[in-house]
Amino acid sequence: MEKLDTMKLADDLALSQDKVLGKEQSFNADAVYKIIDGLGVLDKPIKDYFNMTEDQYYESESDHKLTLVNLSEKLTDLHDRILTNHVDGYVDKDQIHLTYNHENPYEDDFYNPEVDYHVITYSLKVIGAVQSVAAKDLQGVLSKDAVLSLGLATYALANNA
Repeated sequence: MEKLDTMKLADDLALSQDKVLGKEQSFNADAVYKIIDGLGVLDKPIKDYFNMTEDQYYESESDHKLTLVNLSEKLTDLHDRILTNHVDGYVDKDQIHLTYNHENPYEDDFYNPEVDYHVITYSLKVIGAVQSVAAKDLQGVLSKDAVLSLGLATYALANNA
């Protein structure tokens, strides 16, 4: 995967946000899935997680940033998202730190696709920035739960569009 693919996709998604959310343009979920899989952070391809229960993921791979409360439900029913929102540190000293926060695209039990769209575009911008200067360090600092959140947000957008 080219280092700049992530940044380009984030920019393209940001530019087309109004059209995608307004259903004037289709959402290219496969492009996001390809980036997610190319990061090499998760143990399996992202689509393999969509049939897993929260418990299966929690026991096998979670880094415990996600709020998993309905352990018998599918991950695709999860309402919590982890937004990768900031990077700082020193690339030359191998000290890169990512920060995260929780987002809920289902506030009041109504799906708000704009929240998931923001999780995807903003997270990809931050991840792409790290990837462009320290790709080899990214796998070690990027949260598995944050990467899974990208996939879950993408899945929700693709299936609610």
